[in-house]
Amino acid sequence: MRYRKTISHVSTVLIAASLSSQAFAFNELFLAPGPLGKLTKSDVTIARAEFTKALDTGKDGQTHTWSNPETKASGTIKPTKTFTKDGMRCRAAEFTTSAGGEHGASAWNLCNTKDGWKVAQ
Repeated sequence: MRYRKTISHVSTVLIAASLSSQAFAFNELFLAPGPLGKLTKSDVTIARAEFTKALDTGKDGQTHTWSNPETKASGTIKPTKTFTKDGMRCRAAEFTTSAGGEHGASAWNLCNTKDGWKVAQ
């Protein structure tokens, strides 16, 4: 169970980290078991757009959903808290992802940097 939970967290972090990425690359983490390993390029593009919208303009407690009718992949992002860290606007958010029969959920803090939304250190 711990392994599956870790993979779910990795999946969500990689989607969140891709928010500011201009490139989509398959690497060894994309091949890992879990929902991220099942996402297509179009899934990530759709998810990234909704995640950016939710983090940029969503209200705390408001759930935003994304889905790809072609692949049946889907997910949610719910910003839960807005705060400032090192002068940056940050959001705590809960994520879910479902793809290829796999499901994952986790929560992360992200900050809006000059390069876009990044997982807070």
